[in-house]
Amino acid sequence: MDEYVEHMVKRNDPVYWKAALGVAAVLTVISLFLALQYAFALLLLLAMLAADYAVWLFSSVEYEYTYFGGGLELDEVLNKTRRRKIVETNGEELVLFAPKNSDAAKAEIGNAKVLDYSGNGPEDKKYAYIYVRNGNKVCMYIEGNDELVKQVRRNTPQKYKAY
Repeated sequence: MDEYVEHMVKRNDPVYWKAALGVAAVLTVISLFLALQYAFALLLLLAMLAADYAVWLFSSVEYEYTYFGGGLELDEVLNKTRRRKIVETNGEELVLFAPKNSDAAKAEIGNAKVLDYSGNGPEDKKYAYIYVRNGNKVCMYIEGNDELVKQVRRNTPQKYKAY
């Protein structure tokens, strides 16, 4: 019987993200003061409020990995309010599952498109999930827990490399 494994990690936010939050807040306050003095600045205030909402929405991003029967589904959760499916793979598409810095992962990546969906956890918990779809090789870096790694090893032992 296949076991169902879910694992959620918080995205490692880019350095510039906190600066974007600060700039958006300052510009909103400035546009508020301008809107109190000039009627046409009300449009600027509305635009800044919309921009603040967009920045707020993307300020807290989490990745949820769902592994079941050899297939991995990756969802992006935006500020705990919106969910977006990023990718769904099956066991036949999987080429390699190995630690991120392993020799097997480095050798297999080659000309693959590399996407980082790992969190801000320790490097020894990050894995390369390499799959092929429509002739295109993709490498996703994900952060796995012990249960996820155990199930990948159990369902696709020939595609799991521990080194």
